[in-house]
Parts: sequence; C-alpha cells; structure tokens
Amino acid sequence: MEITFENIRNKLDGRPVGVVGKRKEYAVLMPLVEKNGEVCLLFEVRSRDIRQPGDVCFPGGRVEEGEAFEDTALRETFEEIGIPRDRIEVYGRFDSMLEVNRIRMHTLVGRLPDDWESLLDTDSEVAEVFTVPLRFFRENEPDYYRGKIIQDTEGFPYEKHGIDSNYKWREAYQDLYFWHYAGHTIWGLTAAITLWFTEEIL
Repeated sequence: MEITFENIRNKLDGRPVGVVGKRKEYAVLMPLVEKNGEVCLLFEVRSRDIRQPGDVCFPGGRVEEGEAFEDTALRETFEEIGIPRDRIEVYGRFDSMLEVNRIRMHTLVGRLPDDWESLLDTDSEVAEVFTVPLRFFRENEPDYYRGKIIQDTEGFPYEKHGIDSNYKWREAYQDLYFWHYAGHTIWGLTAAITLWFTEEIL
C-alpha cells in the first residue's frame, strides 16, 4: 500500500478502538443466586492442586482464539461447577478490568436457576463454592491497602539507549481490597470486581 494521507485516513475510518499492547484476555461470570431468601453472589475456592491454590474467584478462564468472552464465561462456568449455559439467565456485561500484568478481565453477570445447588458438579480445579449475600458488601467496607509494584531494571542497557542510569522510573501501585466472610478471604482481582460491581449496582 502506498503511504499517503488519504490511505491513512481510510484505514482509521470506522476502525474500532482497541488497547495498545498484546494482552491476555480472560472472562468470568458473576453468578447471582438466591439462598435463604436473599440475593447472593456465588464464589469458588480454587483447588490446592492448581495455580493460586485456595484463592477465592468467580467461574471463568482464558478466552480461546475466536471465542466471544461471554461464551468463555458460560463455558467455564459449566466446566467448573456444572451449571449448563441454557440454565443461566444472562443479565448482561459488566465492566472489564485491566491489570498491570497485561491481563484484561471481562465480566458477565447472570442468575443461576433456583435449583442451582442440585446442579452443582465441581471439577478438579474447584475445592468448594460458597455464597455471600449482596447486602454484606453494601453493609461492610473492605479492608484497603495500597501495594507498590517493584520494578526490576537490573541489567537494563542504559548507555545503549542514551538514558541516564539514574533515570527515575515511573512508580506503579495496586489497590488491594479484602473482605472476610465465613472463614473465607475475598481479595485481589475478585474483590476489586466485587467492589466495583456492588458500588455501581446496589
């Protein structure tokens, strides 16, 4: 293609806006259930045999090539806890979150059927599931910490690129939220998503 102003303009015309930099795409379902007459969120506890063992999370996983993130969330929910996608009432997409480690996490909100407990069939990645009433998040602020992300620039070729070796690299921080409920700790990305959701929706 010849490099002309017109060709550049034509390439940009109607082009969807993306995110610079290749990212790993993940998707989770935020499952709403009814338990004891209350609207609750359902959480998983990761098995001790997989990465990040014991962490609390939502059903989900990595988006496969050519797969819509909604399909990922529903597929993973079936694989991890046995709820068929045709039994989930999808309420809609929620926000996506970007992490410093180049992960984009998409979120989908849906209601599990009233007989969800009888349908549960967890796979080897899930140690257990538990529910938390949404009112708990409205009534209880999470513990909050601000963590500094340490950059390791040892071995960086400052001279080659004409950068002063005393260059002040930009500092990065990560907000960390923690809730404790019935012996479980909800933290990390799951807590951040839950906080954003409950602040926006409740």
